[in-house]
Amino acid sequence: MITQPAIALILALALVTLLVPRKYFLLPYVVAACFVPADQRIIVADLDFTALRILLVVGLLRVVCAGDGKPLKYNSFDKLVIAWVVVGAIVYVLQWGTFAAVINRSGVLFNVIGTYWLFRKSVTNLEDISRIGRMLAVCALVMVVLVAIEWTTGQNPFVVMGRVRTVVRQGEYRCQASFPHSIMLGLFWATAIPLFVGLWKAEGRKWLYMAATAAGVFIVVATRSSTPLLTLLIVLGFLFLFRYRRYGRQAAWCAVGMTVALHIVMKAPVWHLIARVNMIGGSTGWHRYHLINEAINHLSEWAVLGTRGTAHWGWGLHDITNQYILEGVRGGLITLVLFVVLLVRAVAKVGAASLRRISPGHQWLLWAICVSILGHCVSFFGVSYFGQIILLLYMTFAIVGWVFSDPKALRIEEALIAYHREHGKDSGQLDRHRQLEHTGHPARLP
Repeated sequence: MITQPAIALILALALVTLLVPRKYFLLPYVVAACFVPADQRIIVADLDFTALRILLVVGLLRVVCAGDGKPLKYNSFDKLVIAWVVVGAIVYVLQWGTFAAVINRSGVLFNVIGTYWLFRKSVTNLEDISRIGRMLAVCALVMVVLVAIEWTTGQNPFVVMGRVRTVVRQGEYRCQASFPHSIMLGLFWATAIPLFVGLWKAEGRKWLYMAATAAGVFIVVATRSSTPLLTLLIVLGFLFLFRYRRYGRQAAWCAVGMTVALHIVMKAPVWHLIARVNMIGGSTGWHRYHLINEAINHLSEWAVLGTRGTAHWGWGLHDITNQYILEGVRGGLITLVLFVVLLVRAVAKVGAASLRRISPGHQWLLWAICVSILGHCVSFFGVSYFGQIILLLYMTFAIVGWVFSDPKALRIEEALIAYHREHGKDSGQLDRHRQLEHTGHPARLP
């Protein structure tokens, strides 16, 4: 049952989606992801309309009816995203062979392709990425106050908005705010922190991003969950490797070699290392190791068309706390391969873009986006995504799609920004120059 406060907020955000200027078009989606619980939905003829899906419908109607912008020129990354979700849907339907499965996957296709397309249409330059970061930063500052209340009192302020709660583990509150689980709350902000740090280096609003970074760290700690905390430590470690990022390819191959070597010399499989992760008391690292081990043992069962369930693999293994395994279970080995290729290409392309001859600030911003993707890759070993964090993932994919869109786009954007800063031009002139570039008439700069 959807609550009245949730209805009011969703309606307000839908109205904002229709009326807000294009440059703030993604604001309602960011606010909804942060503050509207995922369980709030309207059911019409067995079709679920969550807050984000309602906003997606409204946003698509605005873009289509208003003819907002020229059609996208699909690049290899865009096609890879579409192939990943379409192939996964086809395999899922073949596995179940029911009309209910068709309806289910149609909803997934609408969510993924619709959200990705909408965000790709909205991310057209570096300023759009910066604007998304500012929106998230302000939301973090608001969220940290509410999480602090939950952390100190054990009372979740979002209970008026939906069926959320605060779980107690070993005498400590596990804050979850508006998210369906404390791990999802922690991972949302752990993977957003790199963007704050990147903008901290790229822009002049250092106080905002410093405060947002501190807020994000506090929220991650307040969730009392090992997966978000480990992800946070890893992304911070990658951020400190900024000056060594040109050696990323060599480092990746070294990591693969070390993993193979460990697998050879260890008595247990190398993935048994996951069982030893226990940064917060009460963590379920062994369950995650057991899930990976049984997924490998049952490879022939799910490799072709996935499988309908995993409960028979072992006790508690109906709960698939691994995004990679979930991709395989639902869509077979081909979907899993497409998903891994998608992530590898995203990391490689954005990492390479950070090495271009652009300003150090923008190099930092692109490296931060690359690190955020790496953070998702790490967290996928400990959890499968659900709830609002899906929006952050697709938003990151949309940014990657823009990086793929034009090899010269970043240099052109850098030239425009540098010229307008040097000559003190207003933002309206900068937007007009961008418009000329995006419509195929390159701006002539002196």
